[in-house]
Amino acid sequence: FSSFSSFSSFSSFSSFFSVNHLPFNSSMPLIFPTFALKGARRATQRRHDLADRRAQHQAFVKDVLSTWDEGRSGNLTFAEVSKWLSAVSNGKVPTDDEVKWVICMANRKQTTDFENVAIEPNAFQRALEAWMSYNECKSEIETVFDKFDSDKSGGLDREQLRNLLTELNGGEAPNSQEVDFVLMHADVIGNGVVTKPELAKAVSVWYVHVEKMQAEAVKSNGMCGSGVCGVQ
Repeated sequence: FSSFSSFSSFSSFSSFFSVNHLPFNSSMPLIFPTFALKGARRATQRRHDLADRRAQHQAFVKDVLSTWDEGRSGNLTFAEVSKWLSAVSNGKVPTDDEVKWVICMANRKQTTDFENVAIEPNAFQRALEAWMSYNECKSEIETVFDKFDSDKSGGLDREQLRNLLTELNGGEAPNSQEVDFVLMHADVIGNGVVTKPELAKAVSVWYVHVEKMQAEAVKSNGMCGSGVCGVQ
């Protein structure tokens, strides 16, 4: 075994296999222990990487709590989340709807009791990612949103949403069921309208729906072309 400097003797070589619960016999091709060694090294590196990410996350959580958890509750309340988001946005104060949206995205559930709801430490990263992603395309969102928010209420009702979807659909208006479907999936806050941070989800839901309908139409036409349609 002189070609494997990692194993000084037969006993150390077989011990490696024993410790790692690997079958071993002296007739095994020598390439196998090389592969196993590389695998062990990759596993060790993954463990180190995971430990580093955990340490970074813990430091991130500690920093957020020490800076913004004014009540020392171990969580972030609505007001504290608002201040945090403002700080990472160069002082621009988020709207109440934006804060509500971030809280719902972070907690992965809808709520109406925003006075008592809070973001727990394990959701801080999701909150920040959602907020930063929204901010990256906020100017484009506002341009589209303002065009259809005819009453400047800050939320697109069913009719305004229908107008938006009609334009996205090349001038063909969606039916009531389609409007309700988009609203149901996009209304993360649960206030019955589509707010600015929810607009991207509304557009995404619509396009996924259109693609699904087109795929079903192609499948249906294919079946008819093969003589399946009309068979009794």
